[in-house]
Amino acid sequence: MSIFDKMKQGAAEAAKAAQQTVESARLKSQIALRQRDISRYKKEIGEAVFTAYRKDNIAGAQDAAFRLCQQIVAAEGQIAQLEQRIRAVKSLKTCSACGREADYEARYCPDCGEGFPEESVMPTLQLEGQVHVLCGRCKAENPLDARRCTRCGSELASWQ
Repeated sequence: MSIFDKMKQGAAEAAKAAQQTVESARLKSQIALRQRDISRYKKEIGEAVFTAYRKDNIAGAQDAAFRLCQQIVAAEGQIAQLEQRIRAVKSLKTCSACGREADYEARYCPDCGEGFPEESVMPTLQLEGQVHVLCGRCKAENPLDARRCTRCGSELASWQ
């Protein structure tokens, strides 16, 4: 591999890392917004219950509290989905036994030793504006200009 190929590969890896950081920060900001929504919903529940208490009609707050509780559950579900997308961007998976995150390539949890289930293809989050070449052998995504797979080293098909 020539020095120019090494420089090109290093630049591509740096660009990918920067893109992952930007995407992760965007997703974390969405999580923060959902968490603020949850705090607001909880405050609204408290206000509705207290207002109903003042009016000596605590049952009157039930519908509002129920609706707000449903919104909290929906926001928590959105947060879980966003956290899953962050793990995909960072190529991480979570141990089902202890909850520790590990690199997607790990076969066993580094904390508790629990085995990870075998998965054939690493989940990836397609970032906007990126075009990839899939490896025919291991199905990993590779940069469009790559000649060899970055995961298994197999030669990639050339379309030029």
